[in-house]
Amino acid sequence: MSERLPGVSTRAVHSGVAVDQRMVTRAKTLPIYETSVFVYDSLEQVDDFLAGNPDNYMYTRLGNPNTSALEELIRDLEGGAAALFSASGMASVSAALLGRLSAGDHLIASRELYGTTQSLIERELSRFGISATLVDINDLTAVQAAITPSTRLIYTETASNPLVRISDIPALARLAKAHDLKLLVDNTFLSPALYQPLADGADLVLHSTTKYLNGHSDATGGILVGDAEWVAQARRFQINAGGSASPFEAWLTFRGAKTLALRMRAHSSNALVLAEALQAHPRVAKVYYPGLASHPDHALAQRLFRKGYSGMLSFTLKGGLEDVDRLIRELQYTAFAPSLAGVASSITHPGKTSHRALSAETLSSLDIHDGTIRVSVGIEDAEDIVEDFIQALNRL
Repeated sequence: MSERLPGVSTRAVHSGVAVDQRMVTRAKTLPIYETSVFVYDSLEQVDDFLAGNPDNYMYTRLGNPNTSALEELIRDLEGGAAALFSASGMASVSAALLGRLSAGDHLIASRELYGTTQSLIERELSRFGISATLVDINDLTAVQAAITPSTRLIYTETASNPLVRISDIPALARLAKAHDLKLLVDNTFLSPALYQPLADGADLVLHSTTKYLNGHSDATGGILVGDAEWVAQARRFQINAGGSASPFEAWLTFRGAKTLALRMRAHSSNALVLAEALQAHPRVAKVYYPGLASHPDHALAQRLFRKGYSGMLSFTLKGGLEDVDRLIRELQYTAFAPSLAGVASSITHPGKTSHRALSAETLSSLDIHDGTIRVSVGIEDAEDIVEDFIQALNRL
């Protein structure tokens, strides 16, 4: 056999299945271990669990075959040493930060983080004595200037929400290592099918598995992958704080991840076709998609992403809220939904949902306006997606 690493689709189909084959059933499809507790025959088995045997389970808050299988699958796809599945993307963020940081520590984060992540950093971590500086993450001079003796990590997203600005992960990793800092990267918008930040020097990657890894809008979760010590710290925090996920959510995500590479190809190709069509429409002022030459980070995206640019894009109408509301009503296939990355296309309005808490001045500084709409492009036929948007825009 060749030592070549199998492709993403091959690993997605086969990784993690051995978790069940080490148990009893040897089922071809991983069963759902919907149990809160496991039974023992002896004290020796208790000692075996507490000694860290990964094939032994006691209580689902501590571990479950379904969560173990999913952790092994995504660990393999991202190329990390360890992984931890959580009840939500925000549970993963919390475990990563509060498992690692202590009172007096400081972190540097992108000023374009997901709104709830930013709220966690500014409103919650600050109560525990953890400070933060938000910067333009691709201004490496600004990032370096924000480093203090108490800085412990840098936190960014591969692609930002909603304008899909791309972080220069290799450059940030070099900067972090030069100052003995850790680099945490939210890779939700790309998924490991399109990009693996760990290979470019990141220390820990997180995903809202609710999005592309599950891909079907029917399960909530989050996952951390990377440095084994950091994952162990996050696991300790999660066990103590109670952020563990249910076996059924893990099973749904495990099932959905099997088709990740296939879905990401469709999401990416459809998004590029839609972005080009929107860019040519007279009612559209601006389109943000890294696959377009007009995107400010197009060259960086070309360098980092080899198999597509994801299914996330945003565009700004020449009109304001009234036109946004009318567009929502005129779209036939594309639902208004404040989430993303399902097989069906959807839109949302950042100013009314994810970025609602930000001031008008802050939104304007981020180039987010009343007419800005975020699109999660699905896997429908590309011509049907484009036709839906064009007919809606023509009615404005």
